[in-house]
Amino acid sequence: MANYFIYNQGTAVMPAYSFILRVEAAIDVPCRAVKNLRQENEFEYIQEGGLNDYVHMKRKPVSKPFSFQVERYAGIDYVDPLTLGTQLSLPILLFVYDRPDQVVNVHRAYTFMGCVVTAKDYGELDAEKSGLLVETTTIAFQEMLCVDTPWNAYSNHM
Repeated sequence: MANYFIYNQGTAVMPAYSFILRVEAAIDVPCRAVKNLRQENEFEYIQEGGLNDYVHMKRKPVSKPFSFQVERYAGIDYVDPLTLGTQLSLPILLFVYDRPDQVVNVHRAYTFMGCVVTAKDYGELDAEKSGLLVETTTIAFQEMLCVDTPWNAYSNHM
């Protein structure tokens, strides 16, 4: 009998193409890509004196906000929830699904708190190439929480 409580075999991987961004808990924003999802702590290095070669790491306070970028196709929307300078009162939620047809089974949810839209890049217009206009929005955040829901991935195996 397999151990389903801790089931880390690496067989249920998540695809990176089925996701949606939920803004202000009510507006779903379809995206082309979400980039630079990174949260990093800064450290100060303290070297011990004497004969040993140990270096201790002490965490520094945060000196710059964390950020990520959202690429979306430009369109005619009634409301743009990510206008430049917007300070969002509710967290932004990024839901990652197993398959596009099963949007109720969220396998991973990223929650971004304290979000502010800090930059917008309105893409490139080129008369020599066919393509879609892409807007890139940079969002700064204070905290990020990543929650996996493995019971959705393994519910078919039990």
